[in-house]
Amino acid sequence: MGTITIRQAVAADAAIVHRLLQDLAITLGKGEVMTSTAADIERFGFGEQPHFEALLAFDGEEPVGLTVYFFEFSTWRGRPGVYVQDMYVAPEMRGRGLGRDLMESVVRRSRERGGSYVKLAVYDGNEQAIGFYQSLGFEICADEQVLALRDQRDRLTRE
Repeated sequence: MGTITIRQAVAADAAIVHRLLQDLAITLGKGEVMTSTAADIERFGFGEQPHFEALLAFDGEEPVGLTVYFFEFSTWRGRPGVYVQDMYVAPEMRGRGLGRDLMESVVRRSRERGGSYVKLAVYDGNEQAIGFYQSLGFEICADEQVLALRDQRDRLTRE
């Protein structure tokens, strides 16, 4: 293992971010569900109004980890926070603390912007991820359910 570095992703990293997201989707058995492109990542993550930020971890020059997150606001807490959309650590790097380091970097970034919490969701049955996040202090929110309106083009419009 070389020197591990973690840094904010920039527009020139869009293809790397996309490749690691593909690796994550395949690892989760969801490869066929992912339809985004590197151009989507560049446009929506690094354009005029970025919708997310990303952290990349490198072992020397090799990208080995990724966290994609965005800022949100809790009206009940009256505080901003961050939602972690995706986190991936290459299989050969697992168990070495890289996931913890990535999450600590997200927490630092959130605090820089006044954030007071971190939220995320885990696929049902991903016990390894659930155990990892619980080891960091995350709790399962039994009183919340994630709902999704997956295709808004034909919904929520009145004619």
